[in-house]
Amino acid sequence: MSESHASTGPARDRILEAAERLVAEVGAARLTLDAVAQGAGVSKGGLLYHFPSKESLLNALAHRYAESMEQCIEAAKANLADFGKSRDLKAAVLGILGSDPRSRALSAVLLATAVNEPALLNVIRQCVAQYTQELEATCSNFTRAAVVTLAVDGLKMREALRISPFTDEQREQIVQELLSMAEQSFN
Repeated sequence: MSESHASTGPARDRILEAAERLVAEVGAARLTLDAVAQGAGVSKGGLLYHFPSKESLLNALAHRYAESMEQCIEAAKANLADFGKSRDLKAAVLGILGSDPRSRALSAVLLATAVNEPALLNVIRQCVAQYTQELEATCSNFTRAAVVTLAVDGLKMREALRISPFTDEQREQIVQELLSMAEQSFN
């Protein structure tokens, strides 16, 4: 984070957290800057200082989601004892499907936001494209690795929509199978 944002960080974070809560409650279409300012405990002018438009606020939420996913993956990577070629893909499985409640909530927020602001998916689209290129360059079985990432995305989406039928035990078995497939992607 740059020094110019250091003193504004807490207010900016409160604004983003309030926006996340409100999008989850009322949806992106009914989100108002006044409601976000009130929820964050800042004036509307203070909100507009950080986010001059609703679009800029929603765009920041998309960036926040992407950063959160990267942090979850990096944390999973740090906890993996495996240092083999499949480590990054395994960390993606564990990080994205991890138990971080904020990550799950952000998924739902991003989905709700994207329904009304599809241009905001560009942030996620860029991350996915870059990750796919990295997989293609490093995997001996790109197709298998792609299936792993698609399964992770599908499970994450079901959970964001709260339509996943899997028990905790079934989910854990699925995650273990995805980790096995990740390993096979590099053999």
